[in-house]
Amino acid sequence: MILLILYKFRSLDNFQFVLDILVNQRMYTATFDTMNDPMEGFYTSDEDIPQASLEALEKHQKSLKFCSLSKYSNNPLMWAHYGNGCRGVAIGVEFKESEDMRDVNYGSHSHLIASKPTTIERAKDVLSFKADFWQYEDEIRVFAGKGNFIPVKVKELIFGERVDRTQKALLKKIVQATSPSVEIIEWDDSMLYVHSQPVYNAEA
Repeated sequence: MILLILYKFRSLDNFQFVLDILVNQRMYTATFDTMNDPMEGFYTSDEDIPQASLEALEKHQKSLKFCSLSKYSNNPLMWAHYGNGCRGVAIGVEFKESEDMRDVNYGSHSHLIASKPTTIERAKDVLSFKADFWQYEDEIRVFAGKGNFIPVKVKELIFGERVDRTQKALLKKIVQATSPSVEIIEWDDSMLYVHSQPVYNAEA
């Protein structure tokens, strides 16, 4: 299996978070209630779900940690919203094949069926749905096992075209000293996004 490169867009305002990914080769994970979408974890149902099942689902959801990445590095909306208006970076990383990676489904919320057991897998399914206006993110979520971080292999460092020159020079030196195999790329308008089919098909 060919490992896919997934992308984390970062502002350089919190420089230490970028350095942590690049130097320590890891991605920080967080719970769903810290995400920027207030509708995270919502679901629908046309049946009466027992209160005990709802409480179990909520408990599972709160216990899960994940990181969110994009399948593409060349979406101008991602650069605008998460790359600080092209003043930040996109970091391309590979995960181990064994990691729990799931495509985000866009549209309606996850639909609960009363007859299905409320398991940790069901909670992951619910957290793999988002409203369709987030579709531009082309998101994959990687769920963590234990701890707050998932190990990665950094493959690319892409600079937005408006990155501060001093910060760019410093990051280049750090990457070349610590991970010389990382490809350094400077983003420009010739790399504009053209949407294609999903490159990773995971059941959600």
